[in-house]
Amino acid sequence: MEIYEPHSKRFEVALELLQEGRSFTFDGVRFSLSLDAGFVVAIQSSYWPVEKRGEEAALRDLRRAKSVAEYLAAENALFNSIYRKHPHLFILVNYYGHGGEIEIARYVDGELVWAK
Repeated sequence: MEIYEPHSKRFEVALELLQEGRSFTFDGVRFSLSLDAGFVVAIQSSYWPVEKRGEEAALRDLRRAKSVAEYLAAENALFNSIYRKHPHLFILVNYYGHGGEIEIARYVDGELVWAK
């Protein structure tokens, strides 16, 4: 589900679905809840192959994902409640089409951790 406005009925429905295990996307960032990972904030790499663009390009994308999450937390009380209740996992992914994506890196304590 794609959301465009954090002050809409559609956003409230997306948050209900999030709590039921579904995901939604806002401003190119996907949000989901995972039993083992907590609150997952995923963003597609803006560069491919990201490794050739380096660490700074990956960090830029991951910081953007965090910024979008923090914006939504400031704009919507229910999102903030859900977001603050769980540990956060910020991941950089690449989408290969046909439903397949792979994790490229994570943002952990302000540092980039490349996926193996």
